Amino acid sequence: MLNAVRHVLVVDAVSDRVAYVMASLPGMELEAVATPVAALDRVVGSAFDAVLLDPALGDDEDGALALLHRVRTVAPDTVVVIWSEAPTVSFAVRAMRAGALDVLKKTADAAEIRSVVERAISHGALAREVRRLRGEVERARGLGEVIGESALMRQLLAMIDRVAASDATVLIVGESGTGKELLARTIHRVGPRSEGPFVAFDCSALAPTLLEAELFGHEKGAFTGANRARRGLFREAQGGTIFLDEIGDVDASVQNKLLRVLQEREIKPVGSDRTVAIDVRVVAATNKDLKALVGRGQFREDLYWRLAVVPIQVPPLRERKEDIRHLVAHILARRRGAAKSFAGSEVRYPTQITAKAVARLESYRWPGNIRELENVLSRAAILCDGEIIRSHDLDMLGLDRPHGAAGAGPGSGDDDRIELPPIDLDRLGDGDGLKDLTERAVRAVERAALAAALRRDRNPALAARRLGISRASIYTKMKTYSLGPDGSSSAD
Repeated sequence: MLNAVRHVLVVDAVSDRVAYVMASLPGMELEAVATPVAALDRVVGSAFDAVLLDPALGDDEDGALALLHRVRTVAPDTVVVIWSEAPTVSFAVRAMRAGALDVLKKTADAAEIRSVVERAISHGALAREVRRLRGEVERARGLGEVIGESALMRQLLAMIDRVAASDATVLIVGESGTGKELLARTIHRVGPRSEGPFVAFDCSALAPTLLEAELFGHEKGAFTGANRARRGLFREAQGGTIFLDEIGDVDASVQNKLLRVLQEREIKPVGSDRTVAIDVRVVAATNKDLKALVGRGQFREDLYWRLAVVPIQVPPLRERKEDIRHLVAHILARRRGAAKSFAGSEVRYPTQITAKAVARLESYRWPGNIRELENVLSRAAILCDGEIIRSHDLDMLGLDRPHGAAGAGPGSGDDDRIELPPIDLDRLGDGDGLKDLTERAVRAVERAALAAALRRDRNPALAARRLGISRASIYTKMKTYSLGPDGSSSAD
Protein backbone atom coordinates (compact mmCIF):
# COMPACT_ATOMS: atom_id res chain seq x y z
CA MET A 1 0.00 0.00 0.00
CA LEU A 2 2.99 2.36 0.40
CA ASN A 3 3.37 2.62 -3.37
CA ALA A 4 -0.35 2.87 -4.16
CA VAL A 5 -1.46 5.80 -6.31
CA ARG A 6 -3.26 8.43 -4.24
CA HIS A 7 -6.43 10.06 -5.58
CA VAL A 8 -7.06 13.73 -4.78
CA LEU A 9 -10.06 15.85 -5.78
CA VAL A 10 -9.46 19.58 -6.22
CA VAL A 11 -12.61 21.73 -6.00
CA ASP A 12 -11.62 25.08 -7.48
CA ALA A 13 -12.96 27.24 -10.31
CA VAL A 14 -9.57 28.89 -11.08
CA SER A 15 -7.64 26.84 -13.63
CA ASP A 16 -4.26 28.38 -12.73
CA ARG A 17 -4.62 27.30 -9.10
CA VAL A 18 -5.63 23.80 -10.18
CA ALA A 19 -2.56 23.57 -12.39
CA TYR A 20 -0.38 24.76 -9.47
CA VAL A 21 -1.74 22.02 -7.19
CA MET A 22 -1.19 19.39 -9.86
CA ALA A 23 2.41 20.50 -10.31
CA SER A 24 2.89 20.40 -6.51
CA LEU A 25 1.68 16.81 -6.16
CA PRO A 26 3.65 14.69 -8.63
CA GLY A 27 2.90 10.97 -8.54
CA MET A 28 -0.66 11.52 -7.33
CA GLU A 29 -3.77 11.15 -9.48
CA LEU A 30 -5.67 14.44 -9.38
CA GLU A 31 -9.14 15.33 -10.62
CA ALA A 32 -10.57 18.85 -10.69
CA VAL A 33 -14.15 20.12 -10.60
CA ALA A 34 -15.31 23.73 -10.61
CA THR A 35 -18.73 23.67 -8.89
CA PRO A 36 -20.19 22.42 -5.59
CA VAL A 37 -22.72 20.24 -7.45
CA ALA A 38 -19.97 18.51 -9.42
CA ALA A 39 -17.96 18.01 -6.23
CA LEU A 40 -20.87 16.34 -4.44
CA ASP A 41 -21.55 14.08 -7.43
CA ARG A 42 -17.91 12.97 -7.55
CA VAL A 43 -17.32 12.28 -3.87
CA VAL A 44 -20.39 10.02 -3.56
CA GLY A 45 -19.30 6.46 -4.23
CA SER A 46 -15.74 7.48 -5.23
CA ALA A 47 -12.67 6.63 -3.18
CA PHE A 48 -10.75 9.92 -2.96
CA ASP A 49 -7.92 9.93 -0.44
CA ALA A 50 -8.26 13.69 0.08
CA VAL A 51 -10.27 16.69 -1.14
CA LEU A 52 -8.96 20.25 -1.50
CA LEU A 53 -12.03 22.45 -1.19
CA ASP A 54 -12.12 26.15 -2.14
CA PRO A 55 -14.54 27.86 0.31
CA ALA A 56 -15.08 30.69 -2.19
CA LEU A 57 -17.50 28.40 -4.01
CA GLY A 58 -19.80 28.75 -0.99
CA ASP A 59 -20.23 32.54 -1.55
CA ASP A 60 -19.61 33.44 2.11
CA GLU A 61 -18.23 31.78 5.25
CA ASP A 62 -21.57 30.26 6.24
CA GLY A 63 -22.07 28.99 2.67
CA ALA A 64 -18.57 27.52 2.69
CA LEU A 65 -19.25 25.69 5.95
CA ALA A 66 -22.56 24.43 4.56
CA LEU A 67 -20.71 23.07 1.52
CA LEU A 68 -18.11 21.44 3.78
CA HIS A 69 -20.88 19.88 5.87
CA ARG A 70 -22.57 18.53 2.73
CA VAL A 71 -19.37 16.94 1.47
CA ARG A 72 -18.77 15.36 4.88
CA THR A 73 -22.37 14.16 4.94
CA VAL A 74 -22.44 12.40 1.57
CA ALA A 75 -18.87 11.05 1.96
CA PRO A 76 -18.09 10.74 5.69
CA ASP A 77 -14.79 8.88 5.09
CA THR A 78 -13.40 11.62 2.84
CA VAL A 79 -10.74 13.87 4.40
CA VAL A 80 -11.27 17.54 3.48
CA VAL A 81 -8.62 20.26 3.48
CA ILE A 82 -9.85 23.84 3.06
CA TRP A 83 -7.92 25.44 0.17
CA SER A 84 -8.40 29.19 0.62
CA GLU A 85 -6.99 32.42 -0.81
CA ALA A 86 -6.84 34.26 2.52
CA PRO A 87 -8.52 32.35 5.39
CA THR A 88 -9.20 34.23 8.61
CA VAL A 89 -8.37 32.67 11.97
CA SER A 90 -12.04 32.55 13.00
CA PHE A 91 -13.04 30.83 9.75
CA ALA A 92 -10.19 28.31 10.08
CA VAL A 93 -11.36 27.41 13.59
CA ARG A 94 -14.99 27.06 12.47
CA ALA A 95 -13.98 24.96 9.46
CA MET A 96 -11.91 22.54 11.52
CA ARG A 97 -14.74 22.23 14.05
CA ALA A 98 -17.03 21.44 11.11
CA GLY A 99 -14.84 18.53 10.04
CA ALA A 100 -11.99 19.92 7.93
CA LEU A 101 -8.63 18.40 8.77
CA ASP A 102 -6.60 21.51 7.96
CA VAL A 103 -6.74 24.91 6.27
CA LEU A 104 -4.19 25.57 3.52
CA LYS A 105 -3.42 28.91 1.91
CA LYS A 106 -3.32 28.96 -1.88
CA THR A 107 -0.06 30.89 -1.64
CA ALA A 108 1.66 27.98 0.13
CA ASP A 109 4.73 26.58 -1.59
CA ALA A 110 4.77 23.15 -3.22
CA ALA A 111 6.48 21.47 -0.27
CA GLU A 112 3.85 22.69 2.20
CA ILE A 113 1.01 21.65 -0.11
CA ARG A 114 2.47 18.17 -0.47
CA SER A 115 3.06 17.89 3.30
CA VAL A 116 -0.53 18.86 4.17
CA VAL A 117 -2.05 16.57 1.53
CA GLU A 118 0.12 13.61 2.58
CA ARG A 119 -0.92 14.17 6.20
CA ALA A 120 -4.58 14.23 5.12
CA ILE A 121 -4.10 10.98 3.19
CA SER A 122 -2.45 9.30 6.20
CA HIS A 123 -5.22 10.56 8.50
CA GLY A 124 -7.91 9.20 6.16
CA ALA A 125 -6.19 5.81 5.87
CA LEU A 126 -5.95 5.57 9.66
CA ALA A 127 -9.60 6.58 10.12
CA ARG A 128 -10.74 3.96 7.59
CA GLU A 129 -8.66 1.29 9.29
CA VAL A 130 -10.15 2.20 12.68
CA ARG A 131 -13.63 2.06 11.15
CA ARG A 132 -12.85 -1.34 9.59
CA LEU A 133 -11.56 -2.80 12.85
CA ARG A 134 -14.51 -1.35 14.76
CA GLY A 135 -16.86 -2.93 12.24
CA GLU A 136 -15.17 -6.32 12.67
CA VAL A 137 -15.52 -6.06 16.43
CA GLU A 138 -19.18 -5.08 16.14
CA ARG A 139 -19.89 -7.89 13.69
CA ALA A 140 -18.20 -10.35 16.04
CA ARG A 141 -20.40 -9.06 18.84
CA GLY A 142 -23.50 -9.14 16.65
CA LEU A 143 -23.97 -5.36 16.30
CA GLY A 144 -22.64 -5.06 12.74
CA GLU A 145 -26.02 -5.36 11.00
CA VAL A 146 -27.53 -2.47 12.97
CA ILE A 147 -26.69 0.48 10.72
CA GLY A 148 -26.64 4.08 11.91
CA GLU A 149 -24.38 6.75 13.36
CA SER A 150 -26.98 9.31 14.44
CA ALA A 151 -27.29 10.29 18.09
CA LEU A 152 -30.54 8.30 18.35
CA MET A 153 -28.92 5.15 16.96
CA ARG A 154 -25.85 5.49 19.17
CA GLN A 155 -28.16 5.66 22.19
CA LEU A 156 -30.09 2.64 20.91
CA LEU A 157 -26.92 0.59 20.37
CA ALA A 158 -25.65 1.51 23.84
CA MET A 159 -28.97 0.35 25.30
CA ILE A 160 -28.84 -2.94 23.37
CA ASP A 161 -25.26 -3.52 24.50
CA ARG A 162 -26.26 -3.18 28.15
CA VAL A 163 -29.53 -5.10 27.88
CA ALA A 164 -28.11 -8.01 25.91
CA ALA A 165 -25.67 -8.93 28.64
CA SER A 166 -28.57 -9.66 31.01
CA ASP A 167 -31.35 -12.22 30.70
CA ALA A 168 -34.19 -9.72 31.17
CA THR A 169 -37.39 -9.76 29.13
CA VAL A 170 -37.34 -7.00 26.52
CA LEU A 171 -40.19 -5.15 24.80
CA ILE A 172 -39.21 -3.48 21.50
CA VAL A 173 -41.63 -0.75 20.39
CA GLY A 174 -41.51 0.90 16.98
CA GLU A 175 -43.30 1.50 13.71
CA SER A 176 -43.53 -1.20 11.05
CA GLY A 177 -40.35 -1.54 9.03
CA THR A 178 -37.96 -0.08 11.61
CA GLY A 179 -36.06 -3.35 12.09
CA LYS A 180 -37.47 -4.67 15.35
CA GLU A 181 -36.71 -8.30 14.51
CA LEU A 182 -33.13 -7.39 13.57
CA LEU A 183 -32.71 -5.79 17.00
CA ALA A 184 -34.16 -8.88 18.66
CA ARG A 185 -31.71 -11.11 16.79
CA THR A 186 -28.89 -8.76 17.77
CA ILE A 187 -29.83 -8.97 21.44
CA HIS A 188 -29.78 -12.76 21.12
CA ARG A 189 -26.39 -12.89 19.33
CA VAL A 190 -24.71 -10.52 21.78
CA GLY A 191 -26.28 -12.04 24.88
CA PRO A 192 -25.42 -15.08 27.00
CA ARG A 193 -27.84 -17.34 25.06
CA SER A 194 -26.14 -16.85 21.68
CA GLU A 195 -25.32 -20.57 21.45
CA GLY A 196 -29.00 -21.47 21.89
CA PRO A 197 -31.78 -21.29 19.28
CA PHE A 198 -33.52 -18.08 18.19
CA VAL A 199 -37.21 -18.68 17.40
CA ALA A 200 -39.25 -15.87 15.82
CA PHE A 201 -43.04 -15.90 15.58
CA ASP A 202 -45.64 -13.40 14.32
CA CYS A 203 -48.44 -13.45 16.89
CA SER A 204 -50.91 -11.85 14.46
CA ALA A 205 -50.63 -14.74 12.01
CA LEU A 206 -52.98 -17.25 13.69
CA ALA A 207 -56.38 -17.43 15.38
CA PRO A 208 -56.28 -17.64 19.23
CA THR A 209 -56.87 -21.41 19.41
CA LEU A 210 -54.15 -22.17 16.89
CA LEU A 211 -51.83 -19.57 18.42
CA GLU A 212 -51.98 -21.27 21.80
CA ALA A 213 -51.14 -24.66 20.30
CA GLU A 214 -48.32 -23.12 18.23
CA LEU A 215 -46.70 -21.45 21.23
CA PHE A 216 -47.24 -24.03 23.96
CA GLY A 217 -47.57 -27.23 21.95
CA HIS A 218 -50.35 -29.82 22.09
CA GLU A 219 -50.96 -33.50 22.73
CA LYS A 220 -52.05 -35.92 20.05
CA GLY A 221 -55.84 -35.75 19.62
CA ALA A 222 -56.14 -32.49 21.60
CA PHE A 223 -58.34 -31.06 18.83
CA THR A 224 -59.55 -31.96 15.37
CA GLY A 225 -56.58 -32.41 13.08
CA ALA A 226 -54.05 -32.94 15.88
CA ASN A 227 -52.78 -36.25 14.51
CA ARG A 228 -49.54 -36.06 16.43
CA ALA A 229 -48.14 -34.25 19.45
CA ARG A 230 -46.30 -30.95 18.94
CA ARG A 231 -43.62 -29.49 21.20
CA GLY A 232 -44.51 -25.85 20.63
CA LEU A 233 -42.28 -22.84 20.00
CA PHE A 234 -41.42 -22.19 23.64
CA ARG A 235 -39.88 -25.65 23.92
CA GLU A 236 -38.21 -25.23 20.51
CA ALA A 237 -36.50 -22.14 21.95
CA GLN A 238 -35.30 -23.95 25.09
CA GLY A 239 -31.96 -22.50 26.19
CA GLY A 240 -32.26 -19.65 23.71
CA THR A 241 -34.57 -16.75 22.83
CA ILE A 242 -38.15 -16.60 21.60
CA PHE A 243 -39.16 -13.47 19.71
CA LEU A 244 -42.88 -12.68 19.85
CA ASP A 245 -43.61 -10.14 17.13
CA GLU A 246 -46.87 -8.12 17.07
CA ILE A 247 -47.54 -8.98 20.71
CA GLY A 248 -50.25 -6.32 20.80
CA ASP A 249 -52.46 -8.49 18.56
CA VAL A 250 -52.62 -11.42 21.00
CA ASP A 251 -56.13 -12.37 22.10
CA ALA A 252 -57.12 -11.97 25.76
CA SER A 253 -57.38 -15.75 26.27
CA VAL A 254 -53.74 -16.21 25.19
CA GLN A 255 -52.60 -13.18 27.20
CA ASN A 256 -53.60 -15.01 30.39
CA LYS A 257 -51.43 -18.00 29.50
CA LEU A 258 -48.50 -15.83 28.44
CA LEU A 259 -48.63 -14.09 31.81
CA ARG A 260 -48.34 -17.43 33.56
CA VAL A 261 -45.40 -18.41 31.36
CA LEU A 262 -43.53 -15.24 32.27
CA GLN A 263 -44.38 -15.57 35.97
CA GLU A 264 -43.86 -19.29 36.50
CA ARG A 265 -41.48 -20.12 33.65
CA GLU A 266 -43.57 -23.13 32.70
CA ILE A 267 -46.08 -24.00 29.98
CA LYS A 268 -49.03 -26.38 29.72
CA PRO A 269 -49.48 -27.95 26.26
CA VAL A 270 -53.03 -27.95 24.89
CA GLY A 271 -54.79 -31.17 25.90
CA SER A 272 -52.30 -31.97 28.64
CA ASP A 273 -52.67 -31.98 32.44
CA ARG A 274 -48.98 -31.57 33.14
CA THR A 275 -46.78 -28.48 33.04
CA VAL A 276 -43.37 -28.31 31.43
CA ALA A 277 -40.59 -26.11 32.82
CA ILE A 278 -38.89 -23.85 30.28
CA ASP A 279 -35.67 -21.86 30.23
CA VAL A 280 -36.21 -19.21 27.55
CA ARG A 281 -35.51 -15.51 27.18
CA VAL A 282 -38.53 -13.60 25.86
CA VAL A 283 -38.17 -10.63 23.52
CA ALA A 284 -41.46 -9.13 22.32
CA ALA A 285 -42.20 -6.40 19.79
CA THR A 286 -45.15 -4.29 18.75
CA ASN A 287 -46.00 -1.30 16.57
CA LYS A 288 -48.94 -0.45 18.84
CA ASP A 289 -49.21 1.68 21.96
CA LEU A 290 -49.64 -1.05 24.57
CA LYS A 291 -50.26 1.49 27.34
CA ALA A 292 -53.20 2.86 25.35
CA LEU A 293 -54.48 -0.69 24.85
CA VAL A 294 -54.18 -1.25 28.61
CA GLY A 295 -56.21 1.91 29.21
CA ARG A 296 -58.94 0.64 26.88
CA GLY A 297 -58.97 -2.78 28.56
CA GLN A 298 -57.65 -4.55 25.45
CA PHE A 299 -54.33 -5.62 26.95
CA ARG A 300 -53.59 -6.92 30.44
CA GLU A 301 -51.70 -4.40 32.53
CA ASP A 302 -49.86 -7.08 34.51
CA LEU A 303 -48.74 -8.73 31.25
CA TYR A 304 -47.53 -5.38 29.96
CA TRP A 305 -45.29 -4.85 32.99
CA ARG A 306 -43.98 -8.42 32.72
CA LEU A 307 -43.04 -7.81 29.07
CA ALA A 308 -41.67 -4.29 29.53
CA VAL A 309 -38.97 -5.13 32.05
CA VAL A 310 -36.67 -3.33 29.62
CA PRO A 311 -38.61 -1.29 27.03
CA ILE A 312 -36.69 -0.21 23.91
CA GLN A 313 -38.12 2.47 21.61
CA VAL A 314 -36.92 2.23 18.00
CA PRO A 315 -36.90 5.63 16.25
CA PRO A 316 -38.59 5.87 12.84
CA LEU A 317 -36.37 6.61 9.86
CA ARG A 318 -37.74 10.16 9.47
CA GLU A 319 -36.25 11.03 12.89
CA ARG A 320 -32.75 9.86 11.96
CA LYS A 321 -32.39 10.96 8.36
CA GLU A 322 -28.63 11.38 8.76
CA ASP A 323 -28.49 7.55 8.80
CA ILE A 324 -30.11 7.21 5.37
CA ARG A 325 -26.82 7.54 3.48
CA HIS A 326 -25.29 4.77 5.61
CA LEU A 327 -28.33 2.53 5.13
CA VAL A 328 -28.27 3.16 1.36
CA ALA A 329 -24.57 2.26 1.17
CA HIS A 330 -25.17 -0.88 3.22
CA ILE A 331 -28.17 -2.01 1.15
CA LEU A 332 -26.40 -1.43 -2.19
CA ALA A 333 -23.22 -3.12 -0.96
CA ARG A 334 -25.31 -6.14 0.07
CA ARG A 335 -26.50 -6.35 -3.55
CA ARG A 336 -22.94 -6.39 -4.88
CA GLY A 337 -22.53 -9.19 -7.43
CA ALA A 338 -26.26 -9.63 -8.01
CA ALA A 339 -27.65 -9.21 -11.52
CA LYS A 340 -30.86 -8.07 -13.15
CA SER A 341 -32.05 -9.63 -16.41
CA PHE A 342 -33.11 -7.80 -19.56
CA ALA A 343 -34.20 -9.86 -22.57
CA GLY A 344 -32.03 -12.78 -21.55
CA SER A 345 -28.92 -10.72 -20.73
CA GLU A 346 -27.71 -9.96 -17.22
CA VAL A 347 -26.69 -6.53 -15.90
CA ARG A 348 -25.07 -6.03 -12.53
CA TYR A 349 -26.99 -4.13 -9.87
CA PRO A 350 -25.65 -0.62 -9.27
CA THR A 351 -23.64 -0.09 -6.10
CA GLN A 352 -23.37 3.70 -6.39
CA ILE A 353 -25.85 6.55 -6.01
CA THR A 354 -25.53 10.26 -6.77
CA ALA A 355 -25.64 13.04 -4.18
CA LYS A 356 -28.90 14.35 -5.68
CA ALA A 357 -30.52 10.94 -5.33
CA VAL A 358 -29.36 10.68 -1.70
CA ALA A 359 -30.72 14.19 -1.04
CA ARG A 360 -34.04 13.15 -2.52
CA LEU A 361 -34.16 10.06 -0.34
CA GLU A 362 -33.36 12.23 2.70
CA SER A 363 -36.21 14.62 1.85
CA TYR A 364 -38.83 11.84 1.92
CA ARG A 365 -40.74 10.99 5.14
CA TRP A 366 -40.49 7.17 4.82
CA PRO A 367 -43.79 6.00 6.31
CA GLY A 368 -42.64 2.42 5.63
CA ASN A 369 -39.23 3.07 7.24
CA ILE A 370 -36.23 0.85 6.37
CA ARG A 371 -38.39 -1.78 4.68
CA GLU A 372 -39.71 0.87 2.28
CA LEU A 373 -36.17 2.19 1.68
CA GLU A 374 -35.02 -1.32 0.70
CA ASN A 375 -37.95 -1.68 -1.71
CA VAL A 376 -37.34 1.74 -3.28
CA LEU A 377 -33.65 0.98 -3.85
CA SER A 378 -34.47 -2.42 -5.33
CA ARG A 379 -36.94 -0.89 -7.78
CA ALA A 380 -34.59 1.98 -8.63
CA ALA A 381 -31.80 -0.54 -9.31
CA ILE A 382 -34.07 -2.38 -11.73
CA LEU A 383 -35.25 0.78 -13.51
CA CYS A 384 -31.96 2.67 -13.76
CA ASP A 385 -29.69 2.65 -16.79
CA GLY A 386 -26.04 2.00 -16.02
CA GLU A 387 -24.19 1.44 -12.76
CA ILE A 388 -25.30 4.52 -10.78
CA ILE A 389 -28.74 5.32 -9.33
CA ARG A 390 -29.59 8.93 -10.17
CA SER A 391 -32.32 11.21 -8.87
CA HIS A 392 -34.53 10.74 -11.93
CA ASP A 393 -34.45 6.96 -11.39
CA LEU A 394 -36.68 7.63 -8.35
CA ASP A 395 -39.35 9.46 -10.41
CA MET A 396 -41.63 6.45 -10.81
CA LEU A 397 -41.33 5.20 -7.24
CA GLY A 398 -43.78 7.48 -5.46
CA LEU A 399 -41.18 9.61 -3.67
CA ASP A 400 -41.86 13.27 -3.04
CA ARG A 401 -39.63 15.78 -4.78
CA PRO A 402 -37.11 17.64 -2.58
CA HIS A 403 -38.32 20.99 -1.26
CA GLY A 404 -37.74 23.76 -3.76
CA ALA A 405 -38.23 21.59 -6.84
CA ALA A 406 -41.64 23.03 -7.59
CA GLY A 407 -40.18 26.13 -9.11
CA ALA A 408 -37.84 24.28 -11.43
CA GLY A 409 -38.01 25.38 -14.99
CA PRO A 410 -37.42 23.61 -18.27
CA GLY A 411 -34.06 21.99 -18.57
CA SER A 412 -33.56 21.59 -14.83
CA GLY A 413 -32.88 17.89 -15.23
CA ASP A 414 -33.45 16.07 -11.95
CA ASP A 415 -35.80 18.81 -10.74
CA ASP A 416 -38.43 18.43 -13.50
CA ARG A 417 -42.00 18.32 -12.25
CA ILE A 418 -45.24 17.45 -13.97
CA GLU A 419 -47.98 20.03 -13.48
CA LEU A 420 -51.40 18.48 -13.96
CA PRO A 421 -54.13 20.59 -15.56
CA PRO A 422 -56.57 22.19 -13.08
CA ILE A 423 -59.74 20.22 -12.40
CA ASP A 424 -62.98 22.21 -12.09
CA LEU A 425 -65.23 19.88 -10.11
CA ASP A 426 -68.19 22.22 -10.69
CA ARG A 427 -68.10 21.29 -14.38
CA LEU A 428 -68.49 17.56 -13.75
CA GLY A 429 -71.58 16.41 -15.60
CA ASP A 430 -71.92 19.83 -17.23
CA GLY A 431 -69.51 19.78 -20.13
CA ASP A 432 -66.80 17.67 -18.44
CA GLY A 433 -67.06 13.99 -17.66
CA LEU A 434 -64.63 11.76 -15.79
CA LYS A 435 -63.28 10.46 -19.09
CA ASP A 436 -62.50 14.01 -20.25
CA LEU A 437 -60.65 14.83 -17.03
CA THR A 438 -58.69 11.59 -17.16
CA GLU A 439 -57.68 12.05 -20.79
CA ARG A 440 -56.40 15.58 -20.15
CA ALA A 441 -54.38 14.43 -17.13
CA VAL A 442 -52.90 11.49 -19.07
CA ARG A 443 -51.93 13.77 -21.98
CA ALA A 444 -50.30 16.25 -19.58
CA VAL A 445 -48.28 13.51 -17.88
CA GLU A 446 -47.31 11.92 -21.21
CA ARG A 447 -46.19 15.21 -22.75
CA ALA A 448 -44.19 16.25 -19.67
CA ALA A 449 -42.47 12.84 -19.37
CA LEU A 450 -41.64 12.89 -23.09
CA ALA A 451 -40.22 16.42 -22.91
CA ALA A 452 -38.15 15.60 -19.81
CA ALA A 453 -36.65 12.49 -21.44
CA LEU A 454 -35.79 14.41 -24.62
CA ARG A 455 -34.21 17.27 -22.64
CA ARG A 456 -32.13 14.83 -20.67
CA ASP A 457 -30.92 12.66 -23.56
CA ARG A 458 -31.12 15.08 -26.52
CA ASN A 459 -31.71 11.99 -28.63
CA PRO A 460 -35.15 10.52 -29.45
CA ALA A 461 -33.79 6.95 -29.65
CA LEU A 462 -32.23 7.16 -26.17
CA ALA A 463 -35.33 8.88 -24.79
CA ALA A 464 -37.52 6.10 -26.23
CA ARG A 465 -35.44 3.48 -24.44
CA ARG A 466 -35.65 5.44 -21.18
CA LEU A 467 -39.45 5.62 -21.52
CA GLY A 468 -39.81 1.99 -22.56
CA ILE A 469 -41.44 2.74 -25.93
CA SER A 470 -40.42 2.11 -29.54
CA ARG A 471 -38.68 4.63 -31.80
CA ALA A 472 -41.74 4.80 -34.01
CA SER A 473 -43.91 5.61 -30.99
CA ILE A 474 -41.69 8.44 -29.76
CA TYR A 475 -41.61 10.13 -33.14
CA THR A 476 -45.40 9.85 -33.38
CA LYS A 477 -45.81 11.35 -29.91
CA MET A 478 -43.27 14.10 -30.65
CA LYS A 479 -45.40 15.09 -33.63
CA THR A 480 -48.62 14.88 -31.59
CA TYR A 481 -47.26 17.15 -28.86
CA SER A 482 -45.17 19.38 -31.18
CA LEU A 483 -41.90 18.56 -29.44
CA GLY A 484 -38.43 18.88 -30.94
CA PRO A 485 -35.53 16.40 -30.46
CA ASP A 486 -34.32 18.45 -27.46
CA GLY A 487 -37.71 18.52 -25.74
CA SER A 488 -38.54 22.09 -26.72
CA SER A 489 -41.83 23.01 -28.29
CA SER A 490 -41.47 22.96 -32.07
CA ALA A 491 -44.58 25.11 -32.33
CA ASP A 492 -42.80 28.13 -30.82
